[in-house]
Amino acid sequence: MRKIVLSIIVSCLALSLGHARGQSSFAIFVDEQTYLHCQKELEQYRQVLIDEGLSTEIYHSDWASPEQVKEIILRLGRQKRRPLEGAVFVGQVPIVMVRGGQHLTTAFKMNEERYPMQESSVASDRYYDDFDLSFEFIARDSIDTCRFFYRLTSDGAQTLRPEIYTGRIKVPKFMIKHPGDEYELISKYLLKAVEAHKENNVLDHMCFFYGSGYNSEDMNVWREKIFASYEEFPYTKGRAEQHRFLNFHQEEQSKWTLFSELQRPKTDFFQFSEHGAPSVQYINGGKERPSASDYIDELRLSILNGKRARTVLDSLAQHINPSFLSDSAKAVLLYEDSLRTRHKDIYQEEIAAIHSNPRVVILNACYNNSFHNPEGYVAGAHIFSPGRCVVAQGNTVNVLQDKYENKLVGLLSLGVRVGLWQKEVSYLESHLAGDPTFRFTPASEDKALAETLAKALVHKPYDQRFWKKYLSSDNPIVRSTAVVHLGYCGYTEGFMDILSSDASCMVRMSALDALLSTEQREEALLLGLKDPYELILRQSVKAACKWAAVGKDSLICHAVRHLGTYHTELPRLSYYISNYERLISPIGTYYEELQTLLNSGAKLQSRINAARYYRNNNYIPAIEGLVSIISDSKETLPLRLVCAEALGWYEMSSSKAEIIARLKNLDTASYPEELKLEITKTIKRLEYK
Repeated sequence: MRKIVLSIIVSCLALSLGHARGQSSFAIFVDEQTYLHCQKELEQYRQVLIDEGLSTEIYHSDWASPEQVKEIILRLGRQKRRPLEGAVFVGQVPIVMVRGGQHLTTAFKMNEERYPMQESSVASDRYYDDFDLSFEFIARDSIDTCRFFYRLTSDGAQTLRPEIYTGRIKVPKFMIKHPGDEYELISKYLLKAVEAHKENNVLDHMCFFYGSGYNSEDMNVWREKIFASYEEFPYTKGRAEQHRFLNFHQEEQSKWTLFSELQRPKTDFFQFSEHGAPSVQYINGGKERPSASDYIDELRLSILNGKRARTVLDSLAQHINPSFLSDSAKAVLLYEDSLRTRHKDIYQEEIAAIHSNPRVVILNACYNNSFHNPEGYVAGAHIFSPGRCVVAQGNTVNVLQDKYENKLVGLLSLGVRVGLWQKEVSYLESHLAGDPTFRFTPASEDKALAETLAKALVHKPYDQRFWKKYLSSDNPIVRSTAVVHLGYCGYTEGFMDILSSDASCMVRMSALDALLSTEQREEALLLGLKDPYELILRQSVKAACKWAAVGKDSLICHAVRHLGTYHTELPRLSYYISNYERLISPIGTYYEELQTLLNSGAKLQSRINAARYYRNNNYIPAIEGLVSIISDSKETLPLRLVCAEALGWYEMSSSKAEIIARLKNLDTASYPEELKLEITKTIKRLEYK
């Protein structure tokens, strides 16, 4: 394998001789067949990046394993001159399916012991772009040989902070109708990306859509995003058509309006916040206000499909015209119902057929960027459509609705490469489909500032001295970026003042996010629980649930209950407030789960499920039971492992220091090696700041 890698490096170095050198570098990884068919377009793509000052090389091979690719990335990442800032994987480059890393996702919690590896693993390029993670090889997929299964080990970090950004240019299989289609689509896409790099395009037209069932359908969430987006996208303030906000309540079938918006030539940025599947964007869901005829049709369908009891049908028959339930009526009704259902959502085949024109599409939904899925994936349909879209960001598995998904998204307005923004919101499941080097053109008045900021994100991400200078910037995007990166450095001096008084909701949210990982967490929560911005309130209550100290948090408890009393109009906030009340209660659901966990006579699977319950719900009284099971050699290893892992989710708990101390004081000499490693992973997660 080493000889193969070395030959690749030598050939690529030969290709790059004589090209203009930039301050940082970029790597294009492509499989051999794609390279042979798309060489001309790959070279054009490479050249446009070189013209921008990004030193770029192409690496092509019949990749036999992810290690081949990663070895090159690590070598490039170690070079001090022109450090590697990103990479893109074109075609059939190995896909890593991660196991044992669910704590690095926002919401994926599938039981890895009960479900097949293909379903319970997370497709993730963090294997390539986060150098601090450590993995061990498990197996290669026998059916889809491009997929490789790896387990996250205790040797590396247990949190994410990628060193580089990555993207995937991979054709969805549903778009390949004939041999060679894949290469034709990639060639066309690369030419589209080259065109996008050459244009002068300020991000001054954006659209946001809010889908059915998302964030408890809280219109306050949708409403406040409008105000925040004016800070994030300052060049969209000119006319109403430049700043569009849509939601599913406005139409029974929103897809037609969305297709119109997607195909507007001027739309630069489009964000969907909705539910999703690999091949579907869920848009409308059920009808909000059914008419009388809707109820009648629903009743007819229920009867015709045999869903009503026979007695109901018999009692209705004497009052209903026979034609109402005839076979022909049934056929028409079923057809109309399936058509209505179909039109409530957007399918990948429809996206591929229209012109998806926004240069950047954000798919804040589950599974929409499942590039490992053999049936296709929505993000791929967007970038390979005939339209202008070159980048789609989305998730390979399900995703938390209440994550801080727009963190520093304003960087795109300042002409920062999409990949550099993606690094700021890197979860195990979040990825870019398409060209990660794409960037919008900053407005002329911000050009110098944008260039300085972009360089700093590559070369000075942890330079306290540099970022401190921008805490007083007049630009809230820059100010927010400074807060975030100082937080990465562990510097939070003055952040309480920022959280309490900064005029920008975006900057205040960044300060709260940074403070929640420090010893000032409790004080920050008290400020956050008084903030007028709904997202800050929601994130504060969510963090209070993680804190949830019984008998220790009277001030926080008072603040949360105050919100519950005076802000009943905020349903998503109320959801977390009610959960907080359950977490601090000595009785109820969490207490009942604890009794199951501690019952040695209960079924093993029931006890395992109970332990897993505390991963998302950090119930303080459960800590004692979790630790006691870990230390009990009479308990089964699977249960002890789950208990050890569950404690790692208490990373924001008021009892975190106690958990660390108790785990470190365990006499693990006789413990199975697998359990020792799980305890090590948990301690690393809890100790990280």
